[in-house]
Amino acid sequence: MNKTPIFLYLFIFLLGCQPIEKIDYVVFDNNQLSNFKILTNSIEIIEIFEKKISDPYIGHTLKVDPSERIRDWINNNFLAVGNENKFKVLILDASITQNKFENKDAKNFDEKTNYKYELNYLIEFTLYDSYNNFIASTLVESSRSTTSGIYISLDEKENIINDLIYQSLKDLSNESKKLLIKFMRDFIL
Repeated sequence: MNKTPIFLYLFIFLLGCQPIEKIDYVVFDNNQLSNFKILTNSIEIIEIFEKKISDPYIGHTLKVDPSERIRDWINNNFLAVGNENKFKVLILDASITQNKFENKDAKNFDEKTNYKYELNYLIEFTLYDSYNNFIASTLVESSRSTTSGIYISLDEKENIINDLIYQSLKDLSNESKKLLIKFMRDFIL
């Protein structure tokens, strides 16, 4: 009896059972993001942008939306030191969208239609003295996108979106550090 076809079928079967690429669960650890000590007696967070609950926006469907992640980061990583000045953080945009697109480069077994997720962050840091006179300001922006197939589990979709939010928050944190040091260096410890 010829054992070669049996081993060949077994080998092909084992190759077909290879795991697919998966994103691990994302843990939002604000300690990995930039920390700031600001010479101010108060830090105020103001959310200006209006959350949209229509397509293609999906922020309202998430357990924790992107603007709440910014609030958590600021509350945990910005420390007010001193008894003068006011530091305001305006959240101008923290929107995430989901759009379908045709994948023209798809191979035979790949999905022809995919989702593209885009996250945009725009925040303004403003420092005022105790008499509400303007001292300094800077705008910080971060944009990032990723794609996924349409037919994925809800758990995998949540992981993809959380990874997008976390990576965007890291970008925002790094850009904030650079710009705050550039424009408010006399008030950052």
